[in-house]
Amino acid sequence: MLDKHKRSINYMRISLTDRCNLRCVYCRPEITQMVEHTQILRYEEILRVVKCAVTLGITRFKITGGEPLVRKGAVDFIAKLKQMEGVDQVTLTTNGTLLEKNLPRLLACGIDGINISLDTLDKDLYKHITGGGDVEAVIKAIKAVVQTGIKCKINCVPIKNSYVNNSVNVDKLSPLHNGTKVDNLSQSQTNIVEFAGSMDVPLRFIELMPLACNGNLSSYSGTEIREILYNAGYELRPLKESFGNGPAVYYEASKAGHAQIIGFIEPLHGKFCASCNRVRLTSTGQLKPCLYSQSTSDLRQLLRSSASEEELVEALKDVIYHKPLGHNFEEKPATFNMNEIGG
Repeated sequence: MLDKHKRSINYMRISLTDRCNLRCVYCRPEITQMVEHTQILRYEEILRVVKCAVTLGITRFKITGGEPLVRKGAVDFIAKLKQMEGVDQVTLTTNGTLLEKNLPRLLACGIDGINISLDTLDKDLYKHITGGGDVEAVIKAIKAVVQTGIKCKINCVPIKNSYVNNSVNVDKLSPLHNGTKVDNLSQSQTNIVEFAGSMDVPLRFIELMPLACNGNLSSYSGTEIREILYNAGYELRPLKESFGNGPAVYYEASKAGHAQIIGFIEPLHGKFCASCNRVRLTSTGQLKPCLYSQSTSDLRQLLRSSASEEELVEALKDVIYHKPLGHNFEEKPATFNMNEIGG
């Protein structure tokens, strides 16, 4: 379906839960109270929304949270979603801490891709950023995903502000990849760029989205990171290809005979709203035309008031058609409340 700005909307992000087992400094501090379980959409309710969305040409779905794998039955839900008529693609975004144990069943259900958040390989820095997370569990999960052959990408939010011993996660870009595989990862000798390169996994730097809860933080822009890579001896060649459904701009980064894919998602310095193709369903059933939009349609109320399929479809159509042309986060940070946002 086209919105009023003639963008084709074919992609829906679905938040399964507001819960997360991490508390990352750039997205969680504002949240002090979780949503009551009764307010969260049941899996059968989400599948009903998907059925309606498919009739409008939305055939690609991203499962998010919070951390989606903390919700009981998440993988069973993904399996049912994959089996639905008209669904072309189902992918997952996760912090990776619970991924390894769920991987065999995700593989069995035919998951199309997994995006894994990893902001640093430094153990202490990772604990500080995530509120106590174990980076080794994420590293193991990434290696396991690569071995299965499931497509995956690593997402990194490049924070400028100091955390541990005046270090920031982008400092871990150097030393850089030397063309060899990383088998026994040494936290003090390697970094996220060379790790992603050794796994042959695309690495995406995601510019920090300005939120009311992270105003004390700032992010490197794609231009700044590309300059860091260039000064470290990388040759960067822009690519026309896309490696997913999102708005990332990709480069081939080459050094010492090794080439890897690095992407940049820049909601501020490389604003991509004009080509945005997505809507978002929060865990509480609010359909949003933009992740941080204050404009929503309460699908939960419709679902629980015996609304017809036609009424649900009309609600979807209304949100899609009135999708705004762009955000204004560069002027005013968004309020990040999982009760409203949901992934």
